[in-house]
Amino acid sequence: MAESNQDNPEIEKIKDFVKDDRIDDAVKIIALYLGDSNQDNYLDRLENIIEMLLSLLGGRIVLRFLIEQLIIDIPSLLENLSKRDSVLRYSFLLLLKTLCENECDLFLPHSEDLLDSPDPNVREADLQLIIFMAGGETDIEDESLVNKIVLTLIDEKDFVVEKAIQALITIGRKHPSLITKAVNNLVKEQPENENLKSAVDTVLKSVVTVEKIDELVEDSYKEVILDETTLEKEEIEIIDKELELKKKEIEIKKKKLELEEKEKDLEEKIIQEKEKTLKLKEEILEQESTVDSELEILPKKVKKQLKKEESDIIDKEIELKKKELEIKKKKLELEFKEQEIEELAIQEKEKALKLKEELIEKETELSNVEIELQQKKIEEKERKIMESELERAEEKIEKLKDEDSDNTDEDS
Repeated sequence: MAESNQDNPEIEKIKDFVKDDRIDDAVKIIALYLGDSNQDNYLDRLENIIEMLLSLLGGRIVLRFLIEQLIIDIPSLLENLSKRDSVLRYSFLLLLKTLCENECDLFLPHSEDLLDSPDPNVREADLQLIIFMAGGETDIEDESLVNKIVLTLIDEKDFVVEKAIQALITIGRKHPSLITKAVNNLVKEQPENENLKSAVDTVLKSVVTVEKIDELVEDSYKEVILDETTLEKEEIEIIDKELELKKKEIEIKKKKLELEEKEKDLEEKIIQEKEKTLKLKEEILEQESTVDSELEILPKKVKKQLKKEESDIIDKEIELKKKELEIKKKKLELEFKEQEIEELAIQEKEKALKLKEELIEKETELSNVEIELQQKKIEEKERKIMESELERAEEKIEKLKDEDSDNTDEDS
């Protein structure tokens, strides 16, 4: 330590406050003591404070208050520690081990963000704190945090990867299925990364012990059962949607027929109007030919009447044209809706096929896991045999050493 606790009046005063249960006073004087430091001696002062508090009854409460009130800020602390060499950094982190194990809630909220730090020393230090926390009484079951730790298996720095492996193994002792699922998902995303495969293999060999094989198999079966149940529900939903689409198709066909009938009615009306016009023209011609005496008067009246009739007919034709255009527009809208419905039906069928394919893949993965588990059982048996052989060899060596020592004593 750069500063000694002995003969330091501020440190002694802090000790007295802690011993007298004057927690608030202790926190205030520590804040002043750390605030008066500079970049060179801040970490030394902080190390003295932590070491001193951990040695005193009630000191842990003071330390908790310091962290809660951000007098000791964990992210800033790790950033400052990154400037030290690895040995000094690790020795400082060891001071926080007991606190991490028992006061996990002080450090866990910062863990995920610190893994995104651009400084590899900060990432490594954060992983070390996670290892301490996972080794304590609190279970780390946060899937988001675990996935973040798994991503550090592809970190550019080897020492960060090593620390990530240790963290995953420590968490995996209590939650092997959580770790197994997370690392396997990453391997699927990066199947060609050999370094990742090697790191994952190391993790799985340590996590998947003989005692936890049944647990993993059971979890895998549960996942498959859940997937099958979900698939059945989705298939039922797809069938219901198909029925709805069929009903809509029938309704659209009905509307089409109604529109066609209306079109026919309109065409018939147009034909009738044209026939009326022709008939009227014929009548006018007949009147012109048969009544010579009224030739001068009748043409004027007939012309006026004819013009009026023609004007009415033109107006009606215009209205009919408008209606024809509206009908064509509705036809196009109906055809567009039909296409949308057909596309929806195709999409739903594709989803069902995709779900079935995923289920088949998961069943294949499960069979692969079972094979791997059997292989690991065999490896475990071989390891135990080797250990027993080594123990026998060590016993023989001990006996030989004892005989040599006895012979030496006799010669002397």
